[in-house]
Amino acid sequence: MFKTIKNQLILLLISCFSIMNMNAQDLKKHQWENRIIIIKATDIASKKQQQQLKEFRDASEEMIDRRFVVYVITRDDFRLINYKNSALNTSGKISEKLKNSLNPKEDFEVFLIGLDSGIKLQQTEVLTKIDLFKIVDSMPMRRNELRKN
Repeated sequence: MFKTIKNQLILLLISCFSIMNMNAQDLKKHQWENRIIIIKATDIASKKQQQQLKEFRDASEEMIDRRFVVYVITRDDFRLINYKNSALNTSGKISEKLKNSLNPKEDFEVFLIGLDSGIKLQQTEVLTKIDLFKIVDSMPMRRNELRKN
């Protein structure tokens, strides 16, 4: 039952992204194109959020190779990081609906969304790039990409 509620919350989170204000990108546009990491913190001074961003800072090539984009959400603001094309980086305000769907009890969360838009991971601790790459590299679609290359 908890897993069902958790999945419903995540689906609500994803669907809310599709109605974000300003120049936000619809997460559905990333389906089959990009894997998505969502880094959410309730405080702009979140040490975990800063650690998480630092974890990915020197991994641009690996992030590009694995087709990642990152959404950083702090309070009601978002920032999109596109490693492959920085011209697509953007920021703005999230919608009230999305803001209300985020779990306010958790000060920090990281989500991994696959190419198929499925939630592959959700955790409240910093995700290391080594663990992230192990998870993604074990996925069937990623193994397929590696075979083709």
